[in-house]
Amino acid sequence: MGQLSEEQHIRFAAALERVGNDDRLLVSLAQITAEDAPILMAQLECNIESGDLNSVAATGHALKGLLSTYETGSPVAELQLLIEAARSGDRTEVRKVLAYQRPILIEFIGEVQKLTARSTT
Repeated sequence: MGQLSEEQHIRFAAALERVGNDDRLLVSLAQITAEDAPILMAQLECNIESGDLNSVAATGHALKGLLSTYETGSPVAELQLLIEAARSGDRTEVRKVLAYQRPILIEFIGEVQKLTARSTT
């Protein structure tokens, strides 16, 4: 597997520290995330559309856990707002939080997915 770029080292410095500064391990984890995060995002949206707030909370928690390897602040931390709104039964707030967070989360997931592109060099 290849090395991370300098920009990736800077962007994911905290994540690298959490994995013992092991580029290869971070890339391996990113490969799992690259597969699972889009599925969880789609599942989250389906849960919201169906009105299943228990599943929204569970899926939001799973997505937060998956992405917490890379970031513990924004945008991952804001998933807690979605989880809390779902647990309190506030459909309006759930929709509002996801509408705001969706593009930010998708961009962040894309950054994580780019870590895997370096693994083939």
